[in-house]
Amino acid sequence: MSTEELMSYAEGHGHHIVFIPMRKTKAITLEYGGSFVAVSNMVRGTEEKEIVAHELGHCEYGGTYTRCSPFEITEKAEKRADKWAFYKLVPPGEVRAAFQKGIIEPWDLAEQFDVSCQFMCEALEYYKAVGVL
Repeated sequence: MSTEELMSYAEGHGHHIVFIPMRKTKAITLEYGGSFVAVSNMVRGTEEKEIVAHELGHCEYGGTYTRCSPFEITEKAEKRADKWAFYKLVPPGEVRAAFQKGIIEPWDLAEQFDVSCQFMCEALEYYKAVGVL
């Protein structure tokens, strides 16, 4: 899924995404009568796509929190946002299809799915942990 497709998805699901200058963080999601995502206008390429997907995961799961939220709440929300991003950008069925074609190295898979190698490794680790792969 491309960044443009993610933006279209967001629009179709009532999530508002804006790109603004931010120095201390790359993105933030707020819920206030709807979902609003602010993304740093300094991120580009695969990093931008991965950040937008993660933040949309917060919107779709309703997983926002405050600075004062307990660790358990924040960790749960972050894991759910990651999970949503993994399934959108690196669907397990498409990963299995890539395996069958002989594409098995994380860096090759990352190139195939247009994500960073780190993101791909995290997705593969998650899928293995939950028994999807």
